[in-house]
Amino acid sequence: MDTVQVDYIAIDAEWDKKVSNHHFDIYHLSGWIAASAVIDKGKPQGIIAHYKNKEVLLPIIVRDIDSEHWDATSTYGYGGPLMDKTLTDAELDIILDEIRAFLCERGCVSLFMRLHPIINKEWIPTVGKALTHGLTLVSDLSKSEEEHWSETQNRHRRGIKKAIKMGVVTKTEFLTRQNAMVFSDIYKETMRHVKASDYYFFDDDYFFNLLENLQEKILLITAYQDDKAIGSSIYTLCQESGVMQFHLGGTLNAYTHLQPSKLITHVARNWGRENRYEVLHLGGGVGSNLDSLYEYKKGFSSQELLFKTYRLIVNVAKYTELVADIWFTESDLLSDFFPLYRKEPSKEEVLETIQVEPLANVT
Repeated sequence: MDTVQVDYIAIDAEWDKKVSNHHFDIYHLSGWIAASAVIDKGKPQGIIAHYKNKEVLLPIIVRDIDSEHWDATSTYGYGGPLMDKTLTDAELDIILDEIRAFLCERGCVSLFMRLHPIINKEWIPTVGKALTHGLTLVSDLSKSEEEHWSETQNRHRRGIKKAIKMGVVTKTEFLTRQNAMVFSDIYKETMRHVKASDYYFFDDDYFFNLLENLQEKILLITAYQDDKAIGSSIYTLCQESGVMQFHLGGTLNAYTHLQPSKLITHVARNWGRENRYEVLHLGGGVGSNLDSLYEYKKGFSSQELLFKTYRLIVNVAKYTELVADIWFTESDLLSDFFPLYRKEPSKEEVLETIQVEPLANVT
């Protein structure tokens, strides 16, 4: 009888070799996972499962709850599981059941993963739950320059032309310590302007981790006027899968009228096409909402994908206990936040909503 073998595996060069056997993205590589651990204040860990000579890989960040218990989240971005394409839905359920038992024995309470809109597109699990949050946008880089320009909305065309007319130029380069600091300053000013939560004020160590481990897979496009950096965006590159993705971006408040972000996106799309990438994944709106950020991105492509997350309660008793220890309102208990015990309880008064301009990606 075939059995499922589940083990821990270190997130290192050997992990990357195993990842390379699958259709993967930058979010699955050890360098990205190490940088994400800085954001989530956890420890990188790999889970590997074998069944009938087939393989499933789960890259996670381990976050302590108490001295005996912890939970797991996927990396910032679109981590998601990697799995053998020949696995049937029934076989995947068998594997997930064993992974849940394995994790429970070792103190895990819950598992949360952001699914990759392209790689995990067809996966519909029945062990645990996949929740659809909204839409993301992707540009087909096999199209010609003329086709890309024709699908660019008129307001974006005008913005691109205005930026060029006002003397805005761009520089495309791989990440360095110097340009990482330039980006960090612009990005943080944008986060302050849109009143983003503390989570999105990434420490510079995060960017230095990306530089140290993934330099040739991180593209930085910066807009200048009169030699002053006024806007900048980071794009991730995974040549093996043909996927290029917008990661983070920002514009100095005093220069938003020049619309450098539109020129940067236009340049990024051209770069991806010229360097033979298959798609440019632009992402979606804030919290996957159909907001101004989503509409901004749709101005460059109307091709949509679904963004989903995966939730698995590993230890039901402990999960219930942790939720019961916190005072939640009825709306909190009905929310789709996961794991619920990590949610900040709502206050009695109405919370202010934050209007985020389409100058920064905080999905």
